[in-house]
Amino acid sequence: MVCLQILPEFKKHFNDPDGSTLGFMSASQNFGGLVMLPIAPYISDGLGRNRALTFGCFIVVGGVILQALATTVGHFIASRCIIGVGICLIQNAAPVLIAELAYPTQRSTLTALYNTMWYFGSIISAWVCYATLRTLPGSVWEWRIPCLLQAAPALIIGIIVLFIPNSPRWLVAKGRVSSVPTSLPSFNPD
Repeated sequence: MVCLQILPEFKKHFNDPDGSTLGFMSASQNFGGLVMLPIAPYISDGLGRNRALTFGCFIVVGGVILQALATTVGHFIASRCIIGVGICLIQNAAPVLIAELAYPTQRSTLTALYNTMWYFGSIISAWVCYATLRTLPGSVWEWRIPCLLQAAPALIIGIIVLFIPNSPRWLVAKGRVSSVPTSLPSFNPD
């Protein structure tokens, strides 16, 4: 969101919002996450980490589409709140899924890698905004392309996770012990 604030077409499209409006536009993602925070663990435990993660990814994709199509500040803020709901589900389910599926000697490395990817995404986002600023001046796509590209990782992850078996730990916790032998070899061939 910070990158969008420097784009002239973004400012023009939303009638040159003042600092407090820009702050609210940026923080609105956290408001969505705050609303979902008390509910996300129950969704993750009830549906399973895989389904919760996929559900969160598709909420993010929907919010991103609404954000890119925003015509007013209110529309933009509402779409950011929806994105925040999806991100909260993702942030709740993903590290737990990684920890439950990773081989014990690789668990800490993979969880740390997950956390590092958020910063990597921010760097890519900054470069995309810079590229659209230089190549699409005067076009509404100067700010819409960076918005839409947020959906790519969520869409890819949401689809890939559909093919990952449930965690043996979650299956045992849900009393589905008979399913554990079929999922266990996927994670530990020994």
